[in-house]
This record gives sequence, structure tokens and C-alpha cells, in this order.
Amino acid sequence: MINTLLRKFYYTKSRYSLNIRSASLLLIITAFSVSVQNANADKTIKFLPLGDSITHAEVNRASYRYFLWKKLIDAGVEFDFVGSMNSQLDTYSKGETPQPDYKGQAFDKDHEGHFAWEVNHIWGGRNPNNNTGSGSLGEWMQSYDFDIALVHLGTNDAFMGQDNNQTANELKAIVEKLREDNPNVVTLLAKVIPTAKGKREAAAVEQLAGLIPAVVDEINTDESPVILVDMFEGFDVNELTYDGVHPNEKGEMEMAERWFKAIMDALPLVQ
Repeated sequence: MINTLLRKFYYTKSRYSLNIRSASLLLIITAFSVSVQNANADKTIKFLPLGDSITHAEVNRASYRYFLWKKLIDAGVEFDFVGSMNSQLDTYSKGETPQPDYKGQAFDKDHEGHFAWEVNHIWGGRNPNNNTGSGSLGEWMQSYDFDIALVHLGTNDAFMGQDNNQTANELKAIVEKLREDNPNVVTLLAKVIPTAKGKREAAAVEQLAGLIPAVVDEINTDESPVILVDMFEGFDVNELTYDGVHPNEKGEMEMAERWFKAIMDALPLVQ
């Protein structure tokens, strides 16, 4: 009888000890997971929206940046948009910009979108004096820091008939220029949205979009990740643009959603 009781005691003690060890291990794993998720919880993530008119937007449009800003606020991300620009183009349209305050905050208007600029203009500089900005990426970066660059460029190059392979090489040069300022920059490189500007232009933009995944594969590194953001597939130009080129409000919201998903995946990569 005593031996039976002793065996039961040691068996119960062993199970209790095993459960304690299992619980401790679970707590350690959970704590590690939370720490990874919150690795940048106390860091203000600086986003550089870099592009052409699709990033810049006309004055009577909210821009994809506005809807992305709202999503990041809702997600509790501590962030800041940066860029040399803080206005939208009023050359072709007039009116109020529909960017109301959200949850007690005013929209962060900073960006690096330049209406009608080609990739080589962003790289080499331009001084058009027509409300699209001036200077070059190398000059602009001296006035701000950034962690994640949102790059949507190449549409105007395709419109102008430039060889898309050259544009692809220029996009690589843009990423390298970004790395000169921040060797650990995370670049979200977009397959540009499609266009209905014309058959030739549509074909050229589609071809360029098809080259972007190879660009990403070639220049991606562990130290400075480059992540593909597919803005092309499933983007209905008839439903999501107001002129066959630039996104309407629904298109801006669609772009914001695609950027947002990529950003949430990219946040743990920020150093």
C-alpha cells in the first residue's frame, strides 16, 4: 500500500514538474514573439513616398498617401512621412484637397512625388519651375532621414518610349542612391499601375511592370531588403483611374491597401 502511494506521489510530482517546464517554455516563446512584433514599437518609422504624378497627385485629389496615412494610424504605427514636397499639383485642376484631419491628427503632407518626372530626372535632377519641384534625390536626402522608401516610378519613361531595360537599370540606380544615405534602407519597389493612355503606352507599361520582379531579385540584400509590391495585377484602370493614368479615390484606396500590406511585412526588417 505504501509503495503504491509513493509511486503515485512521484508520478504526480513528475507530471507537475513537466507541466511547469512546459509552461515556462511557452512563456519564453510568447515573450520572444511579442518582442519581435514590437521590435520597432518605440521607433518612429520614416517613410519616403518616392515617385511621379501618381505619388504627387493633383490638388483636388486626396492621393494614395492620405489613405495610407490613415491605415498606419489605425494600425498604431509610430511614423513620419518625409520628402522635399508638401503640396500637390494645381496646374491642371483647382479646388480644395480632400484630406481632413483623422483621429485628431492633421495629414502629414511630406512626400517626394514629382509630376511628369522620369526616373533619370529623379536621379540626375531637374528644374522645371512648374510646381513639380526641383533638384535631385541626392540633394533632397540631405534634408531628411528615412527607413522605408515607397518607390513607384517608370510610368513616364514608358510613355516617352524609353527602352524599358534602361528604365529598369535606372531603378536599380535609384535604390543604390538611397543606400548611399541609408545602407539599411528597406525599399518597397512597385510594379507600376497599368494605364489606358493608349495601346502603345499600355503595352510599354505592362512590359516595364514585368521587368520589376527581376530587378528586385537582383538588388535585394539582407542588409538592405528590396520588396516587390505588385500594383499592376488586378488594378482595373477603367474602374480605378479618372483619366486612364492617375488613380481616382477608389484607386488611391486600392494603392494604399497594397502599400500597407507590404509595409506591415517590412516593419520587422527595419534596423
